[in-house]
Amino acid sequence: MQAEIIAIGDELISGQRLDTNSQWLSGQLASLGIQTIRHTTVGDDLEGNIEALRLAARRAQVVVLSGGLGPTLDDLTRQAMAVAFDRPLELNAESLEKIRQMFRKRNRDMPERNQIQAHFPQSSLVIDNPYGSAPGIDLTVEANENTARFFALPGVPAEMKQMWHESVVPRIEEMLGDSRGPLRFHSLKIFGIGESDVEVRLPTLIERARQPSVGITVSRATITLRIAGRAPTESDFQQLIAPTVDEIHAALGDLVFGVGEQELQHVVLDALRAENVRMATLEMGAASWIGDWMLAANGDGQHFAGSLAFPTLDSACHWLTGQPVVSDMDEATCAALAQEVQRRFGVELALVSGIYPSIERMLSQDQAVPTFHAVAFGSSLQFLREELGGHPDVLGPRIAKSGLDAVRRVLLRLPQRS
Repeated sequence: MQAEIIAIGDELISGQRLDTNSQWLSGQLASLGIQTIRHTTVGDDLEGNIEALRLAARRAQVVVLSGGLGPTLDDLTRQAMAVAFDRPLELNAESLEKIRQMFRKRNRDMPERNQIQAHFPQSSLVIDNPYGSAPGIDLTVEANENTARFFALPGVPAEMKQMWHESVVPRIEEMLGDSRGPLRFHSLKIFGIGESDVEVRLPTLIERARQPSVGITVSRATITLRIAGRAPTESDFQQLIAPTVDEIHAALGDLVFGVGEQELQHVVLDALRAENVRMATLEMGAASWIGDWMLAANGDGQHFAGSLAFPTLDSACHWLTGQPVVSDMDEATCAALAQEVQRRFGVELALVSGIYPSIERMLSQDQAVPTFHAVAFGSSLQFLREELGGHPDVLGPRIAKSGLDAVRRVLLRLPQRS
């Protein structure tokens, strides 16, 4: 069974309001084991609504609409449903009385226009709205040998969510019967290679017909592999995806750094706690990404002592040692900086991370940026130098994640990336 979600309103297509209803509904459908195949957004236009409804009726078995059930002239959902499926609107006397009672309880006269909210396409069912004047519509139609059940709900999120849980979910569960299993997800986080490299190592991983399915997304140099499958219990799901998880780990090894919502800073903090080690950072030239992430994630405040950020290597060296840098960044300079950070913060582990000479200079010349990371842990030092490129919005986080990954590898006794 597949679903489509249709969000209705000029405020959505104009960009004045973010469509959070569709996101929420997709998650709710997934928990019922129903895959959402399409999000559609349409304005307050009758012909546009009719077209969207007819298309959805041909390709989805569950269609959820949000918006367009108000009493004003631009609320056209019920009229569009009536025209699209040749189901004339009919007055539902019980719904009209409920709307009148709601106005009476609020010591208000019901405007004549609100009567339209008690009209429903022929043969449809009413979805009760306990707190608003817009009851929902439940209509089943046949189109091109497909049976589609439409659930039209108000756009007001609080009303929509209550009606979903109290009325729509029980009806969908009745449709599904006992064979359903919720759609469950498991995510693995990867850093250190590109998306195309993942496909080279796992060429059949994201094939459309694969079960369980695997999706791949990239956000600021972090790759997420999202495994999805249907199973009645979490234990059944873990058993279902175990071969896929094992295949990913076998192909990618220690490039896999986390699961679920974990980011590199969370993994590093967990490793710091396990070793009972405190850490401080020094960043140069690529903003204070690492410090900001670590401060935000450092819930107990025990294992991250703080961070320093400087625009250039020269300014960092002058502040820390009193001596300007006269040569390119090298391992000896990094070691001196890391040891000074250890001394100043009184920590066992220091990360020095940044670029040389400046990110602006390298980007203006359309060149890869020389980056460096030094991890001083006690008296030992791990030094990594690499050249990174990419869009400015990605390059800064990528440099910072390279530094955090170097710390992760030191703490977990993993080989440094070559």
